[in-house]
Amino acid sequence: MPAADTRDLTDAEIHELDDLLAAVPEPFEALDAVMLDGYLCGILVQPVALQPEQWLPPIFGASGQALTPDTAGWHAAKHERLLTLIERRKSALQQGMLEDGWFDPLVPVPEDEQGQPLEGKAALEGLGYWAAGFEWALANFTQLEELGREGVPDLLDSIWRHLPEQDETQAAMTKALDEEHPLKNLDQAIEQLVFDVVDLAQIGTEERLRVDTVRRDGPKVGRNDPCPCGSGKKFKHCHGAG
Repeated sequence: MPAADTRDLTDAEIHELDDLLAAVPEPFEALDAVMLDGYLCGILVQPVALQPEQWLPPIFGASGQALTPDTAGWHAAKHERLLTLIERRKSALQQGMLEDGWFDPLVPVPEDEQGQPLEGKAALEGLGYWAAGFEWALANFTQLEELGREGVPDLLDSIWRHLPEQDETQAAMTKALDEEHPLKNLDQAIEQLVFDVVDLAQIGTEERLRVDTVRRDGPKVGRNDPCPCGSGKKFKHCHGAG
């Protein structure tokens, strides 16, 4: 199997990705590129390795239908290109999280009516779309939160503070975070967001490795036990011979 292409997307490819997502026909409601970025990170922090057939459908909404090359109003070439760009971005994010401890999230910079970048708390508005994508991943895949690992709720609250729509409990938590750990500007907010996600990814990776180790360290077959291949022979006379 060829190695995953971890080349990150160029600016032009990010715009292409956004255009392809916007072109996905109804009844699908595809995420945009910013929300997709948050969603992919939410997939990568999970303590289980999710397969494409699991994590791809929610990108295109909650209709329960699968987007295919034969979907009406769609096109096979567009489909292949879209999946290629999504996979490349996912691979680049994964490499950044696990090897570099850093990735550059796709976050729009809000501007005022004169086209000037907003400053202060208003500049953080773009993080809300990214956080909403991350939340969509965790709404579809609950394994990380179900771990019950210490530190996970605090890391998630630090991300949820950016959500544009919050319930009463989360709004109170956001207010407390803004008072105790105020974010002075967009750069500081992005840095905190990345560190939070990287920490969550490390927790997820540790859990996957722990589960794999438990599976490998299961009880060994004794030489006089039946061979697990089902031959009916003793292990020493079958796969344990030689």
